[in-house]
Amino acid sequence: MERQRTTHLQNELLVASLVALAGFALYLRTLVPGLLGGDSGEFQTLTYLLGHTHPTGYPVYLFLAHPFQHLPIRDGAYRANAFSALMGGITLGALYLAARTLTRHRGLAFTLTIAFALSPTFWSQALIAEVYTPAAAFFTAILALLLHWERTRTTSFLLAAGFLGGWSLGVHMTVALLAPAVLLLLWGKARQPRPWAMAAGAAILGLLMTLALFWWIDARQSPADYFRLVVEPSASAWGLSPQDVDEPWERLRFHWTAQQFRPYMLQFHPLPEQARWYFRHLPQELGWPILGLALWGFVALARHHSLRAAFLGLALLTQWLFTLTYTIWDLYVFLIPGYILIVLLAAAGADALVHRGVILQVPQMGVVLLLVLLLLAGSLQHAPRVRHAITQGGPPSFPFEEYPTYDARLPERVRPLIADLPSGAILLTDWDMLWPYAYIAYVEMDRRDVRFIETRPRDDRPEIAGSLIHYIRSHLSDHPVFISTRDRELREKGFRLIPTRVGGARLYKITRRTSE
Repeated sequence: MERQRTTHLQNELLVASLVALAGFALYLRTLVPGLLGGDSGEFQTLTYLLGHTHPTGYPVYLFLAHPFQHLPIRDGAYRANAFSALMGGITLGALYLAARTLTRHRGLAFTLTIAFALSPTFWSQALIAEVYTPAAAFFTAILALLLHWERTRTTSFLLAAGFLGGWSLGVHMTVALLAPAVLLLLWGKARQPRPWAMAAGAAILGLLMTLALFWWIDARQSPADYFRLVVEPSASAWGLSPQDVDEPWERLRFHWTAQQFRPYMLQFHPLPEQARWYFRHLPQELGWPILGLALWGFVALARHHSLRAAFLGLALLTQWLFTLTYTIWDLYVFLIPGYILIVLLAAAGADALVHRGVILQVPQMGVVLLLVLLLLAGSLQHAPRVRHAITQGGPPSFPFEEYPTYDARLPERVRPLIADLPSGAILLTDWDMLWPYAYIAYVEMDRRDVRFIETRPRDDRPEIAGSLIHYIRSHLSDHPVFISTRDRELREKGFRLIPTRVGGARLYKITRRTSE
């Protein structure tokens, strides 16, 4: 029996590997091919240079993505994007394995995985340097391991899930939203203290490795670093001074308390509106057949496997509670874990329908084939996007306002500016251009004598931080200081902005008005 189970697992791992490889190939074929602005530009820069990112900090992501920067393919920006494609494929392989624990039919698990692979939000994130696809890979792998442990009681699955849980905090901290459901599953399946201790020990080990990677990155003193470019100059925007973030543990606290994003969390007043948007948006992502199967799957599990129903249901409810009370501008990317859970419930629903068909003496393969066709029909809405992207060999058009726009000419515009900046120059700019400047200067041109500062790092506080005003004044005497836009607030603070051309681009040199 044990040998048969091992052979079955090996076969499923082989299928999952093929699914992962096919997904990787799809995402690589449609990959965004170069440098981007905003968060993606940040990750393209920092996977190469290994500096601190924006909160909540992603040291494990940087550690895993960094080896891609040594591949002999194209440039660093492309390689960072390609890492997301790889993690997208791994997510699909793990999703297939998780779905197989909930359905006895390989074709159903495979079809559901394909439907998720083509969903717009997940596909969009698998094409750019971002943390949401790696986070989805960790999230799905943990689910697959826990579901296999729940079914087989194999200790190694629980240990691996615990380790990935602790390590995932360095990829994206929202993976921790699984914790209540995990505790419920342990309570239902492991009444003895030993499994709890083993799971906790593995999670602590993963957490310690995350902390070690944070300290390793902190010690590197990278020229491109969120604290150097954003936090220290504008520390007063958070009620801090530069001295409040000059120690590693202070920087860790700033990251893990999510000071950048706390004003947007647990905002219950927009909950009804966000919930209406979410449920209207769901069919565009997964299609009505999956949603119907997911509802039926929860009912079927509640009747026959109540612990699995409670585990998946609580995990989904926790995701909804967090995302639907989060008023962040790119909320749609935080919905990916919920989509994964819905697909798993759909796997259970499809299996229950096949079982019901057998009871009613309908041929099993007939029911499976009918469900596969139904699921494929639900994915037909993505067919034009799939066909165009594959034939053209580039990213599809996604209906997300916050999705980064790729401009192939961006490096060509930035390089002359960086080359023409005087030695020791400081350039104030917005978040979208901060990282393309840093990438070209530090990765491509090795111009570590220039520095870039984000002018307004807090969207909920649009004024320029008092500490940044002080920073500008203290550096004007020994550094040429520029800003990328004619900023009215700086003029009101007593500065003069002199239009000047740098590398063909219009900048404004900042001087003291009284000195003119």
